[in-house]
Amino acid sequence: MKWVRRLAMGVFALLLALVLIAWLLTVPGDSAPRTIIPFSDLSKYRQWLDDYHPARLQAGQAVSLTVQQDDVQKLAILLASTQPALTHTQFRARITPDSLQLEAWYPTRVLDRLLPLQLTWTPSEPFRLQRLWVSSVAMPDWVVGRLNGRLAQLPAVIDAERLWQTLNPVVELGDGSLQFSTEWNDPELSGWLSDFAPFWSDAAQRERLVEEVEWISRFFATDGRQRIPLRDILIALAQRPNLDFEQDGSAVFGALSYATLGSVSGMQPGVDLPRLSSQRLTLHGRYDLARHYTLAMWLGTQMSPDAALELATYKEWSDAETRSSGFSAEDMVANVAGLEMLGYLRRIDALDRKDFRPATDDHLMPARSFWEPWLSNGAALTERQLRELIDSTREQLQFSGS
Repeated sequence: MKWVRRLAMGVFALLLALVLIAWLLTVPGDSAPRTIIPFSDLSKYRQWLDDYHPARLQAGQAVSLTVQQDDVQKLAILLASTQPALTHTQFRARITPDSLQLEAWYPTRVLDRLLPLQLTWTPSEPFRLQRLWVSSVAMPDWVVGRLNGRLAQLPAVIDAERLWQTLNPVVELGDGSLQFSTEWNDPELSGWLSDFAPFWSDAAQRERLVEEVEWISRFFATDGRQRIPLRDILIALAQRPNLDFEQDGSAVFGALSYATLGSVSGMQPGVDLPRLSSQRLTLHGRYDLARHYTLAMWLGTQMSPDAALELATYKEWSDAETRSSGFSAEDMVANVAGLEMLGYLRRIDALDRKDFRPATDDHLMPARSFWEPWLSNGAALTERQLRELIDSTREQLQFSGS
């Protein structure tokens, strides 16, 4: 029996040591800097998308873009939020004439602890880490080499490297900024990249988007009202027997988002897509809620719904710090409800869709009486409060999880 006790004590000591090492390598969640992304920056990045949209770039056209180091860390946060494993990761960038250093605080999902990482990148080897630190401890070359080997096998990295080789850009590093320049040659976007730019990379997808925009134009003309409840167009979409919301979702909800926002994936009215009339879609009588709802549905087709929700959450948290309107509980509820509706329409078949006839907007999104108690004078909700709001919203929706 003594050997059993000794074995148990040994296992316990080993586990205790591992827990202690993990604790020493990580830092508390509130010790990491939280980068706020104001609405003005989101507008700027959207303008970049418009300016450098492949649909408008001509073969042989010179393209040049200067990016500041704070933009690098904000874009890193936005990109990370599209990957479920990386959501909530915080970044801080520092650019020198020699390299770009990126610090990251990766959430371990255990006791709100973050793992500090630091990596060095150079444009001469854009798809290889030069150095890596974990909790300020430099990793040996063989560890970095094995990590680079793993990265090189990822489909996303393979796609991005193929695009990089095709464009052959020149990247110049300076103090606090980098400049990217190339001559555009109409590269073919594929794989992971096409998931983020379906209407850039696939002519068939662009044609489907135009078809759906034209369908919305006909719906508006037939309806005739200036203010059209969003539920009415969703009912009409659900009644289309040959529509597959899994396969056609990108074009269908891209067109719906275009109808509320005026653009989608950088494609502009009268340039890339047919213009729509001035008629507006509403949710609970409001244009802004319809915009949040349809944009969430569209984003849910471009990334996982969980990633789309994290992206929306980060946007609302940033608003709480930078805009007079602050954190918007109703916008968050609209985001959650839109993603839940997307999942519902994907789950039911064409026969069940015939019975989809929500009588009021409360069937699409909980009413004001639900989300009003969550208003906090614009202050951001805590992580726990936010999760409670999301879970409560899902419970309120009659179609959620069915």
